[in-house]
Amino acid sequence: MFCVIQKIQKKKQDPYGTRKEIIVSETTFGFAGEEPKTSYGYTYSDERFERPVLDAYKISIHHSYRENGKVKKKQWVICTMGYYDFIDFWYGDHYISRALEEKLNEMGIDEDTFHEMINAKLEPLVEQIELEFQQTEEYRVKKEQEAILRAHREAEAAFERVYGQGEYRYCYDIFGTLQNPAYLEELKVKKKVQEEYKRRSEEAFERNYEKYYSGSGGGSSYSAASSSNYNEDEKKMLHEIYRMVSKKFHPDVCGDDGSKMKFLTKLKEQWGL
Repeated sequence: MFCVIQKIQKKKQDPYGTRKEIIVSETTFGFAGEEPKTSYGYTYSDERFERPVLDAYKISIHHSYRENGKVKKKQWVICTMGYYDFIDFWYGDHYISRALEEKLNEMGIDEDTFHEMINAKLEPLVEQIELEFQQTEEYRVKKEQEAILRAHREAEAAFERVYGQGEYRYCYDIFGTLQNPAYLEELKVKKKVQEEYKRRSEEAFERNYEKYYSGSGGGSSYSAASSSNYNEDEKKMLHEIYRMVSKKFHPDVCGDDGSKMKFLTKLKEQWGL
């Protein structure tokens, strides 16, 4: 039993060559009361590379045997693949698994043996086709496009670790070109404000924490509530500080006995919130 690869000719070219260009796309949308934003995505051009080679290959398994002193042959056709199919697919994508099971039962072999026979015959052919394809303009463009997409994914992931998920495409296009510098500046300012809030809230908490526990009388300076002297703008800032710090010092998060959260609650009362 052995594999046979029969070369035949197709009548029509493969119409599914690589698309020649990646094109920047724009989608603008907005919610009620908000200024519309433009997201930069990508699509492919309609024009494709021609694939002029009409060669195709019929893959089959042959079995020769003797019956009543005569040599007889039996064959099982597995699939037919075009020249370019070997670039884009595996031969296993070209047959139906259930149909193959029936043929394997008829042949009396298992699937591992089947693949060993196929691969032994196909590997030299596939290697030859791949080497030929690598000399074409289509291959060069295909690799360039893959590199562009890979660089885009890496840049997007790095950017969104800093500025948040989904923000990269409001600033940059698929080629890494900055399309919306104004929105990027907004993100930078927003990030800076968030970092400043975090820094100030942590510093304020640490100062008051130390003052409370190091003061005379075991915290007497904060032992009684007093009227708040903060204006409304300052109260808004203190409320934001409280909100951020309470998340950090919640007992379920920091793992203490709740003393930090109790102290923060006292500070909230002192601030008049």
